[in-house]
Amino acid sequence: MKKEKIRLSALLKVMAACVAVIFGIDCGVRMLWQRDLPAIVEEDGNFLPVGGTKKAPPTLVSGTEDELPTSPGGAVEPGCTTRTVTKGDIFKGRLVPYRGNAEVVLDTSESRVNLAQYKNDYYTTLGEDLPLNKDAADGFNEMMEAYTLATTLGDFAVYGTEVTITGPGSPCPIPFSESKTGNTVDLAVMGCGSVLAYDGLDVQKWVVDNCSNYGYVVRYPKGKNAITGEEYCPWHLRYVGAPHSLIMNANGWCLEEYVAYLQAHTKDNPVKSNVGDRTYEIYSVPSMGDVTYLSVPLSGNYDISGDGSTGYIITIEK
Repeated sequence: MKKEKIRLSALLKVMAACVAVIFGIDCGVRMLWQRDLPAIVEEDGNFLPVGGTKKAPPTLVSGTEDELPTSPGGAVEPGCTTRTVTKGDIFKGRLVPYRGNAEVVLDTSESRVNLAQYKNDYYTTLGEDLPLNKDAADGFNEMMEAYTLATTLGDFAVYGTEVTITGPGSPCPIPFSESKTGNTVDLAVMGCGSVLAYDGLDVQKWVVDNCSNYGYVVRYPKGKNAITGEEYCPWHLRYVGAPHSLIMNANGWCLEEYVAYLQAHTKDNPVKSNVGDRTYEIYSVPSMGDVTYLSVPLSGNYDISGDGSTGYIITIEK
């Protein structure tokens, strides 16, 4: 059998035809596969579909520093989260210096107890319904126990909390709107079968001198009537909590003076206070209108109080 000679040119033609067929099939497949895919562009180092938007950053829930949420107030710091407060919250909290008959905005986040049932054995309560915020009640119980241990007396009586019977003949003659906050205690002294007004003198002066150690202050102290609008009322105690009561006492400030002092301190220049093994930072944030965004610790060791005029006071336990 005669061997046929294969021409080189014919072989090349066959190979070219095969390549063309394969290329055509590949292009068709690619067109079908990419038909439903959006175009991709790069923006600020992040890839996203053309005409699309970036995904919102994940919300920080673990306290890590990898991904931080943002708010209208700017980026949230590591270990912090955002708390929203409203314009009405300016008038809510332990540090609001209510004056006269100012309308009180209750802080419903406070846990309340009935002091008539929650009390210890170191003082008397007059009345069966004496609502008081739990922190204030705990502080008062501790103070009355310490008073008895220091003086051997147990002669104080709580004459009122939210509601106090006032007027001529009452040991607590003047009503105060701030009592509705649940952070005040009106005191009297038990005499021989009678109820006497507490004048802040004699052995009982111990309470005036030491109440700041238990979170309380005399709301209307001596010599401050030009600022507070009220005369000296040693029987009307206001719970503001630590470290505020201690700072006020150390400087001889009434609540109005203290709040004005805090309003001058920002987050970058906070008031720092050490109470035992606890360290506090306190600063003010001005209101931004109907809604204000506050950066607060994820740990929850903080308190927010309105200042009654321009913004909010943040107290952080470090």
